Amino acid sequence: MAEVYRAYHASLDRYVAIKVLHAFLADDPEFKTRFEREAQNVAKLKHPGIVQVYDFDYDTDTESYYMVMELVEGPTLKDRLFNLTENGDMLPLIEALRITFEAANALSYAHKQNMIHRDVKPANLMLDGNNRVILTDFGIAKIVTGAQFTASGGMIGTPAYMAPEQGLGEAGDERSDLYSLGVILFQMVTGQLPYDGEAPLAIILKHLNDEIPLPSSLVPTLPENLDHFILKAMAKSPNDRYQNAGDMIADLRLLGREQRGKTRPKPPKNR
Repeated sequence: MAEVYRAYHASLDRYVAIKVLHAFLADDPEFKTRFEREAQNVAKLKHPGIVQVYDFDYDTDTESYYMVMELVEGPTLKDRLFNLTENGDMLPLIEALRITFEAANALSYAHKQNMIHRDVKPANLMLDGNNRVILTDFGIAKIVTGAQFTASGGMIGTPAYMAPEQGLGEAGDERSDLYSLGVILFQMVTGQLPYDGEAPLAIILKHLNDEIPLPSSLVPTLPENLDHFILKAMAKSPNDRYQNAGDMIADLRLLGREQRGKTRPKPPKNR
């Protein structure tokens, strides 16, 4: 859907990222209006956990729309998980909870601005040099949705992380974003996705119909409370999930405290 380039912005005196949307998207007669509306909304988002959009426009030479954004120096969560898997490693649980917590904070802010991401996945979570978690590609799913060119045949999202209602062709709401974040946490703590399949449709059908595997059935050392958290985040019905990011954040805080307590060295016994 897009290509990203590193560039120097003379007026801002900084390096930026330029996301150029593929020219064929402009064939949709409503694309221009949708692009301008969504780009304006995304540019209004000001949060340390959301990539900043500085500008957007149309390039007549390439006949492409583009966004000028904050350049984040660092890998995506997808890259980090891939490298860990290649080395036979996994993220420590406390780190997986931290990443989920920071992503949930970014989503909480965006949702309060009436902005739904609709494609939360590891490839859209970046980790900068300060280990900051930054959510990217806000608004992109909605900008391209009218073009009907996603891998799942026009649905909004990525099948492996897509909420059941999105698999049915619905746009989804904030609870859909939280479902996707639950899938990401499942992947971080187990080293695998909850559902897999040879084709996108097969994965979507599993999100719709199959029971959620218990994370602790795959990694027995995981705490029972984490099972409960992920099962709630990934409930089939949006009404059975966390209803907002704030509720999810509250439970993540509790899980984080429990894990920090377990990993903190015990004081020596009095002799």
